[in-house]
Amino acid sequence: MQKSGALETIARITGYVFHPLLMASVAVIVLFNSGHYLSVVNANIRDVIYSIFIILTFVLPALFIPVLYYFKVISSIETQIKKEKLIPLMSVIIIYALAYYFMQKVSMPAILLKVIAASIASMIVYFVILFFWNISIHLSALGGLLGFVIYLGINSNLNVLLTGFLVIIVSGIVASAQLFLQRHNPAQVYVGFITGLMVVYLSMWIL
Repeated sequence: MQKSGALETIARITGYVFHPLLMASVAVIVLFNSGHYLSVVNANIRDVIYSIFIILTFVLPALFIPVLYYFKVISSIETQIKKEKLIPLMSVIIIYALAYYFMQKVSMPAILLKVIAASIASMIVYFVILFFWNISIHLSALGGLLGFVIYLGINSNLNVLLTGFLVIIVSGIVASAQLFLQRHNPAQVYVGFITGLMVVYLSMWIL
């Protein structure tokens, strides 16, 4: 029992560390360390961009979830009830849309705007699928990160093979954690990952 409890704790921590809301910020970190032309921007400017992304795409949406719980819109901070996921997800989409508007106003580089736009597109697709099937949002977000890495490698002719490999390894770990916690079945994990990958990859080219 103790072993099972320890594994459950590790699985839960894995979900927190690789939280879906963090993936947009991780994409920016990957961008700034990929050899892309933005990698040479002033360190102070880079730190400001990091701060903006973390606050607008992680901190604000994450703080909004406990508010929904306080007003009993959701029954748990980590709700796995399909219908209860809809309102938090819609709230995050709205926050990301406002973040996009703000970043556009402050003349954020186009590729960073694409990261937000692709994230919004991925969440909208996930939102629609959620009416019919509870696919994994963790794997959808990680698939989206891999889609961004692939786009970056092809569009900017950068060697991101190691980064892509690391994303795949992390995705496998998170998928295993989700399956261990019985939050999803294998099909929901695989479809979540592939959907996120395809939507973000295509969105980076189209939007």
